[in-house]
Amino acid sequence: MKLQLAGEQDIDEIEALMRRTEQQMENPEWFVADDRDFIRRHIEEEGRTVIARSDSSRLAGFFILRFPGAAEDNLSRDIPGIACLPEEAVHMESAAVDPAFRGQGLQRAMAAYGERIAAAMGFRFAFATVHPDNRASLTSMQRQGFDIAATKEKYGGRMRHILVKRL
Repeated sequence: MKLQLAGEQDIDEIEALMRRTEQQMENPEWFVADDRDFIRRHIEEEGRTVIARSDSSRLAGFFILRFPGAAEDNLSRDIPGIACLPEEAVHMESAAVDPAFRGQGLQRAMAAYGERIAAAMGFRFAFATVHPDNRASLTSMQRQGFDIAATKEKYGGRMRHILVKRL
């Protein structure tokens, strides 16, 4: 499996995997698919997107990182008392692994790759959100060193654990 940063040429495949993941979710509240423009903006402008490709060049998964900066929805604002300036926060925004490649630790590997990139860019804290009932995703993030810092409504009234990790 090859990990790399996505380019504009990868948008169609990322969008297709995102839509399939949304349709296959056990609970529709657990995963909210983003639109094509969001994916495009998070290739280079407002973040980075890590992808995993199989030996046959098939897209096996993606992990979108967002650099929220001063945006109102910066998750660092949801954690009282955290010593994180908005520009030091990176969001581990959206991730999916093709069912044919699950169980190989790809989400964890893509997240670690993204964390290294974010740390090298000067980000000090990584934030993520997970639906409280999505045990698989929560367990995966906790194994990567994320801790639950708060639980509140996000994304138009959907309950989410807000997770944080110092990079």
